[in-house]
Amino acid sequence: MDLSVASPVTELSPAVRNLLESFVPAGSHCLNVAGRGAGPVGSWLDGRGCSHVDEDVARATELRFEDGSFDAALLLGMLDRVRALRPAAGELRRVLRPGGVLLITATNGAYWRHRLDRATGAHQPQGAAASPGWLRQLLLESGFTLVGVEGQDGAFIRDLPLAGRLCRRRGSGPYRVAERFFPALLGSSVGAFAIRV
Repeated sequence: MDLSVASPVTELSPAVRNLLESFVPAGSHCLNVAGRGAGPVGSWLDGRGCSHVDEDVARATELRFEDGSFDAALLLGMLDRVRALRPAAGELRRVLRPGGVLLITATNGAYWRHRLDRATGAHQPQGAAASPGWLRQLLLESGFTLVGVEGQDGAFIRDLPLAGRLCRRRGSGPYRVAERFFPALLGSSVGAFAIRV
């Protein structure tokens, strides 16, 4: 598999934008682990006055940077392209300064629609998928002590097999609230932050 393809993140979803706005202050020095080019993440960082280095995801297990080089490390929509997740998470922790944050987003394999697709033999999402519990465990085992994981970007009507063709908007307000309580079931993707203490 060619790991140097462009990032699958073609535009920032409201959930990813919120994650960035919550944890990456203006002027931060960031490591953006992606495919070729920074894409919309790089544009967002530039707009916030953040300096950033874009690193190919294929190098995530052997980063060329000194310990404590970055305020934030971003692995957005690229988790399925990392060959060895545990070593990569350890490397990302190593290059963060104390108080630095790692942000990760990935497809949620436990999302209700993905479960329905597997049960009916319908089309499977490409690439690996993560569940909120699995991602939390990975980050804790990698030495992060403050970890938060949430479900993101789910919707009920939009993701129904036929009704979804008519509705392309985000989930309703009540759905967003329920998504916080049941992230594995209701979030189509998983968003996580992990802070290096």
